[in-house]
Amino acid sequence: MRKYKGKRMKEEMAVINGEGTLIETEDILQSKHSNVSSIPTPKAFVKDKGGFDYVDEAYMRHQLNTHYPIWKWEIIKYEFVGDKAIIVHGRLTIIDHGVERHFDSVAAHRIASNSKGYVDIGNDLKAANSDCFKVAVNRLCNVADDVYRKKIPDLRLTEEQRDEIGRALDGIDHVTIGKVSDGMESLEINSTNYEATIKKLEQIKET
Repeated sequence: MRKYKGKRMKEEMAVINGEGTLIETEDILQSKHSNVSSIPTPKAFVKDKGGFDYVDEAYMRHQLNTHYPIWKWEIIKYEFVGDKAIIVHGRLTIIDHGVERHFDSVAAHRIASNSKGYVDIGNDLKAANSDCFKVAVNRLCNVADDVYRKKIPDLRLTEEQRDEIGRALDGIDHVTIGKVSDGMESLEINSTNYEATIKKLEQIKET
C-alpha cells in the first residue's frame, strides 16, 4: 500500500473537503472504473484450473496498488465445513478518489487430506484467503473484468454508424425518425444491430 503525495493528495483532499460536487465525484469514479475494466489482462497471468480461467493473485495485487493504492484487506471470519472445506469471509476497503468504499466477499476451498490426516491446512487457509481477496478486487475495483466476465461491452454507435443511419433516414416519415432517434438514445439501436436497422429503413423507403 502507498500514500498519495503532492498534487494527487490535493485532488483527493479537495473531494474529501467538499470542494468538488457529488456529481463531479461520481463522474470521476465512473470514468476510472470504466478505464480499469477496459485494461486487458496479460495472458501470462491468466491460469486455467478445471476448465475455468483465473488470474494470478500477484497481478491483481499489483493492479490494486497501481490504481487504488490506499487499501486494506481484513479477514472477518474463517469457518470450517466439517473436515471438507474452509470458508473465508473477507472485506476489502479502498479510498477511491476520497471516498471510502468496501466490499465483502466469501470464498471456499477444499481441505486436502490423506490417510494420515490433513496434508497442509496452512496452505488451504492461504488458498481460501487468496480466492476471497481476488473476488473482492474484481468486484470492487473492476480488475480483470475481461477474465471474470464482468466487462460490459460498449454498444454505443460510432460517429460513422450514426451518420450512416442519418443518411438512411432521408425521406423517412417523422414518426419513424422519432422512433429511431429514441432507439439510438436508449441503445435499443446499437453497434450490434445498426446494419439491420439500416436495411429496415431501406425497406420502408421501397414500400
